[in-house]
This record gives sequence, structure tokens and C-alpha cells, in this order.
Amino acid sequence: MNPKISKEIFNNLDSQYQIYPESLKECNGNFFAIARNNRNKYLIVKGKNYKEFDGEIFKDDIRICPLNNINAGIIKNFFPWLIPIKCLKNISFGFGDRLGISTPAHVSVIKRKNIFPVFAQQSVRENSRTGRTFQKVLDDAVWGCFESGYSEGYGADADHLKDKQNLNEAASAGYTMFTIDLSDYIKNPQSLTSDEKIAYWKNIPNADSLYTFFLNKEYAIGKNVYKFTNSETRRVIITFANGLKFAAECYFLLKQIKSQFDFEISIDEISIPTTPIDHIFAIEYMRKNGIFPTSLAPKFPGEFEKAIDYKGDVNEFAESFCLHNEICQFFGGYKISIHSGSDKFAIYPFIHKYAENFHIKTAGTSWLQAVKAIAVTNPSLYRKIYACAIENIQHDRIGYVVHMDMKKIPDINTITDNDLPKLFELPDTRQLIHITYGSILKFFHREIYDTLFKFEKEHYNQVSQHLLKHLKLIDI
Repeated sequence: MNPKISKEIFNNLDSQYQIYPESLKECNGNFFAIARNNRNKYLIVKGKNYKEFDGEIFKDDIRICPLNNINAGIIKNFFPWLIPIKCLKNISFGFGDRLGISTPAHVSVIKRKNIFPVFAQQSVRENSRTGRTFQKVLDDAVWGCFESGYSEGYGADADHLKDKQNLNEAASAGYTMFTIDLSDYIKNPQSLTSDEKIAYWKNIPNADSLYTFFLNKEYAIGKNVYKFTNSETRRVIITFANGLKFAAECYFLLKQIKSQFDFEISIDEISIPTTPIDHIFAIEYMRKNGIFPTSLAPKFPGEFEKAIDYKGDVNEFAESFCLHNEICQFFGGYKISIHSGSDKFAIYPFIHKYAENFHIKTAGTSWLQAVKAIAVTNPSLYRKIYACAIENIQHDRIGYVVHMDMKKIPDINTITDNDLPKLFELPDTRQLIHITYGSILKFFHREIYDTLFKFEKEHYNQVSQHLLKHLKLIDI
């Protein structure tokens, strides 16, 4: 939109409101913009349809509207590009945003990249700790896209779903990607006695027919031949069949609700790395049942702990990734998904080298950078956050696999304000802040949002510069 015309359109707007230039839009004689004053952000609407929006009349035909769910639903009727869509590209990237205010920073790094962005991505676990809902996460992404003028398509991922209630909630909210986490349904045969294996087998639907279908099948993939021997066939059926049955039920439930969606199977949150036979079994099981997943997230060797780089032998990871990528190419039609936990820079070059189709997720990365922005701009608040994290770490680390050493957490009282950002270079301190977000937000919710609102430029810069490092390493 012409900046001169835009200024004239909103010339009656009070000077306390500052418009985000990229958000200025026109549709059917109506004009829209996102603006902020010293307290909040608003949708500004002018035109014949302004009365449709929830808000207060400012003057003439201008209405100032909150960025709420009601208005998010209405604005999508005017600008359908705000509605999330199924993935359009071979490479996709999930931006986990625990605070819901980082999308403009994410938009700034995705421009001119051949990567499909998933701007709305949160897990049930994250929502339970932040007090958000799937709907709120998506609405926040909508407003972030509108503020940035982003109109090139994005996805919304309901991550690590383990039950149908949350699946229905996300589908009703308008999500386009559903990550089904099988970890609660997977059984390790090594943990069972012989009698327990027999009893468990009897409770697996169609176990015998699965055994007959897979037994002695061979798959020549790349330079390797993978054979379903008797022991391997029984092992994978006991391990994965009940989980894949749950995934199948989720898939057909979604088919009743949505015409198009991305469907990911996650088996990465278990202790044992996924073997090629495991991968083949999962894909063949799904296809045998008429299900064609969009992506599969294996458990790779090494440690994918939150907030820090890859821990393990990068060559071992590369070998495993290459094998899984070959299987993916052999069957075709889906991507390898890597749940990075954030900042796995050491392995990105191998992903870039071997794969043309893949999805990467970050979780908590933007949150860490937001807290770093607080350390830069509001040291006193950061010191309180740090103390809160230490006090609550034993409770908040439940559910996260991390090997952080509290003895390596520095005494913050010995650190000057100017040196506080350097704490984010320390792995143990990064993990401390990364996984205590629930407690931190419980006690400092308003102060955190107020600080990041006041110092928005610093916040966006911290997030965008860090995520740009990720995207530069994976963009082909």
C-alpha cells in the first residue's frame, strides 16, 4: 500500500498510536492496520465493515479493536492468507513460540528462504505450563503474521499429541499439522518376561496377521538389505503395533474433520534409537492401513537435550540419518522430521547434505532469546527470573531429559549487569532457563510481557538473529 495514502486514511488516529507499516491493508473498501500505544497492540479498522469487529469506536468510522479470538476469526474472512495451510515445500521449519509474541521476528528470517514456516507450534505439555490453549497459540500467530504483512502461507502444528481430546481441540481451532506422539503406547520387549510377552501379544490387535505379513520380507534400500526375521518381526510388533494403531485412529478421526492436513508420527521421545527395521515397519503398517503420513520423527543416536547443541558422535548421527533418509526416499511421499529441542547446529550440515525433504522443529529457542533480551534490557527482572528458575528446577525438570549440573550454575550475585547475557553461552544455564518457563511465567508473567513490549526491537532482534543461524545452515 502507498505510504502516503495510508497516512491520509488514518490521519484521524490519535498520535499515541503507532502503526506497523507492513500491516497496512485494504479489502473491499475497508482499511486495516496493527498499531500500538504505550500499553498494548490493537487492530485498527476503518470502512463500511468496521462494525463487524469487536472494539470501540474511536472517531468517524475508525474502530480500535483488541487482538482477540473474535477479531482473529473475522479478519481471516477478509484476508484468507491468515488461515494456516498444509505444507507447500520440501523443507519446513517449526517455530515454537511459548510467549506468542515472536512471530514478527520469525517472519523476518523466513523471507527469501525456500522454507515453509510453521509459525504456530506448541505441545500439550507447553500449553499446560504456559496457560495457553491451541486456539490462543494460533490466534497469536495470526496477529503476528498480520503485523508483519506476511501472506505467503504458514502451518500450525499441534505437537506431541497423546490423546484424542487434544487432537479434537487442535482440529477445531484450525490446525493443519498434527504430530502424534507414540511414546506412551510403545512397549520395550526387553522389559518383559517371556510370559509377559505372550500376554502382551494377545492384546495387540491383529498381531498374528501382522506377523504373517512381515515375516521374511526383505527390503533392498541403498546398499543395505533389511530382513524381517522371526525375532525382529516379533520385536517390532510388540514395540510399535499398539502405538501405530493409536496413530491410525487419530488419522481417520482427522479425515472426518478436515480435508487436508499434515500428519506426523513421532517416535523420537523414547530411549532407544530407531532402527531401519523400526522405520520400515512403521511406514508399511501405516500404508497397509491406507494412511500416508507427511513426516516421521525417528529417535536418532545421541542426545537431543533441550536448549543445547547435539551431544554425541556426529558421524554416528550422520550414518543413522543417511539410512533413515534412504528409507524415506525409497517409500517416498513423506519427510524425515528432526525434533531438535533447539540449537542442534552440529548436525545441521549433515541434514543439509543428505536430505532434500525434511522438517525441523525448535522448542523453547525463541523463549530463551526473549529471556536474553530481558537480561539485556531489564537486568533486575532477569535476576529474579534466574532465582525463580533455581528454586523451581527440580519440579520443572520432570518430563524433560536433561543432564544439567546445578554445580555449574554460576552465582548471579557475582556477575555484573553487563555480563548477564554471557550466561546464555553456558549449556547448564541455558537448560535451567529453558525448562523452568512454567514457573517463571507463573510468577513474572506481567513483568515479562511488559518488558518485551517496551523493548520490542531488542526482543525481535535477539530472536531473529539467533534463528537466522539455524536457517542459514539448512536452506538448500
